[in-house]
Amino acid sequence: MEHVEFYKRFPLLVPETLDPLKADGYIETSEGERVRITIDASTHGTYCVDIVKSTLEVEELLQSKKAELDVRFQQCASGLSFVKELQHSLAGVSTLQKKISQFYGQMVKECDEQVGWDRVESFDKKTQMMRLKLKDAAGREHSVYVDLSSNVFSSNVEENSVSMESTKLTRYLETLEERCSHLAESWDLLDDIDSTLCVLQPQHPKRHELWRRIAVTSLHTALIDVSSDRPFPKLTVYGPRTTTLPLNARAKAVRTL
Repeated sequence: MEHVEFYKRFPLLVPETLDPLKADGYIETSEGERVRITIDASTHGTYCVDIVKSTLEVEELLQSKKAELDVRFQQCASGLSFVKELQHSLAGVSTLQKKISQFYGQMVKECDEQVGWDRVESFDKKTQMMRLKLKDAAGREHSVYVDLSSNVFSSNVEENSVSMESTKLTRYLETLEERCSHLAESWDLLDDIDSTLCVLQPQHPKRHELWRRIAVTSLHTALIDVSSDRPFPKLTVYGPRTTTLPLNARAKAVRTL
């Protein structure tokens, strides 16, 4: 009798056994969304969140309410009552699935067809963060981040993130490659400064930080601001006024040549 009621209530979820419950198929949520589900209670001996395998967003949703759901699930007297409770727990997953899968599917397709999976270094299911590598002409390696929880791209090359709604991953990578080429000479100079001078700030420079503050003497520091759109770095010396005025005047004169 329970088999008959199970099939009537969940026609797309096929049970291999009902006690312990082992089933595979789809559950339709209250919003009409079909959710792919695999249930195997035989390995745990009790009804809990961990016996459910599904899409990333569904598993994240269930794990986020694990303590509460496990108490409710363990009170279920049968496989049918468990699936009813599980169906109720999936309310709201429709919006979450559409929000994430809209870009998740796009990322997978671009990695398959254009970007290549060899450039993907890691993917954290918990934070929904994908990290890719980008190498410029000089052999410098840069990190590119695909944040599927916030739907943005970011990197160590640029300070600001970019919305996935405004560009695709392929185009974002092309833009970064163009940026790397544009900044190549500036980075060469900064790398030379970092390796030969006493850099005070920034302590752990990022690629988008095109400036350095260096120690000159016990009384003087200098701020070097590098930019690819000017022929010379901007140099400003700080210290006693009697010595910095002529030095800064000379540096300004060189910049205006």
